[in-house]
Amino acid sequence: ERAVEQRVPPYVIFQDKTLVEIALQEPRGLDQLAVIPGVGAGKLDRYGPAVLEALEAVA
Repeated sequence: ERAVEQRVPPYVIFQDKTLVEIALQEPRGLDQLAVIPGVGAGKLDRYGPAVLEALEAVA
């Protein structure tokens, strides 16, 4: 959804390998999300809350 909203390819938001790591590690806070490779400070600020919300919705 974010990629469509921003009119960019999905891999610009997060690469597939980063999404796999997020799914495997199931972070519960921004601090846990921040240590996942591919999640830099900018992406953490911009997308972190939405990622955590999505994980919570499927938990």
